[in-house]
Amino acid sequence: MKYKLADLPKACMALVVMGILSSCGEHEAIVEKNDNAIPDSVISKTETAPATMEDVVETVKLNGKIQANESKQARVYALVSGKIKSLSVELGDNVKKGQTLAVLQSTEVAGVANDLTLAQSNVDMTQKTLESTEDLYKDNLATERELTSAKLDHNKALSELNRAKQVSAITGGTNATYTLSAPINGTIIEKNITNNSEVRQDNSASLFTVADLANVWIIANVYESDINKVKIGDNVIVKTLSAPDKNYQGRIDKIYDVLDPASRTMKVRISMNNPNAELKPEMFATVMVKGKAEGRMLAIPSRAVVMDNSKQYVVVKKDKQLSIRPVVIQKRIGETTFITGLQEGEQVVTNSQVFLYEALNSK
Repeated sequence: MKYKLADLPKACMALVVMGILSSCGEHEAIVEKNDNAIPDSVISKTETAPATMEDVVETVKLNGKIQANESKQARVYALVSGKIKSLSVELGDNVKKGQTLAVLQSTEVAGVANDLTLAQSNVDMTQKTLESTEDLYKDNLATERELTSAKLDHNKALSELNRAKQVSAITGGTNATYTLSAPINGTIIEKNITNNSEVRQDNSASLFTVADLANVWIIANVYESDINKVKIGDNVIVKTLSAPDKNYQGRIDKIYDVLDPASRTMKVRISMNNPNAELKPEMFATVMVKGKAEGRMLAIPSRAVVMDNSKQYVVVKKDKQLSIRPVVIQKRIGETTFITGLQEGEQVVTNSQVFLYEALNSK
């Protein structure tokens, strides 16, 4: 036969509550049977929290992901085709600006070097031709037309040399080799090549991505129902799985006013300093957005509330006595419940309150 908790005799009820509140390995005997009150040994083990006046602040929970700050990262491409001769870094390595990432062997670089040499030779040749024509013209042995033609040829050679120098400066290669260098200080967060890889100039994918992770972005998703609760400048608390007990403070600095058609969410951005590199790209994050205060109201921990027949009660402790008090819930935000029915400072029981309520209610 099954019994409800309320059907148990009061003395048995007190023993049940006492057994729940007692720590493992500790046993305390009830010296005196008292059907009219919870034993003092039980009351002494209750945990309480005061009813306090607090700001009513709506909190919105968002899910997001950490990304590198796009304004502090650089993608590295090869401007020529070739084959990877040597690879100097791996994914996750920290690099300095100008540090060699990889070296390519490239026939295109050899061609650029050859064009530069030919252009320089052509300039030298047209320069000598021009000087010779000018001497002949002074001695009336060459026509003005021949002199003009020599000047044009020399100017064309200079223009071609300038173009060849610019191409060589852009590619940066010498002796058929092309060096990929880090454009900024940072961390290698993406690497798409290996030793002996073939690299094509028209490849749209970057070979490396270098990011300065001293400042990162948290990109969070906002559901349609919460869009009006989120604004630029709202303070947030960010938590990660790697450090669940640590709160990272920040604020929303950008709202992307479009909805993702697949997830039906709007994205918001939080820029956050990351001096110790604790926040790493691709980490999942929980973002708690705090809105503006809507006023002040009496608040107690949500766990203190007991539901019975669609009504709410709390167990109040005063002068080592417990009593049941009905309350009316005005709002519940996370672990805090805003109520009426108590006075500020009154202590509500926050552990085993259901069993205590049943014991008191059965008297």
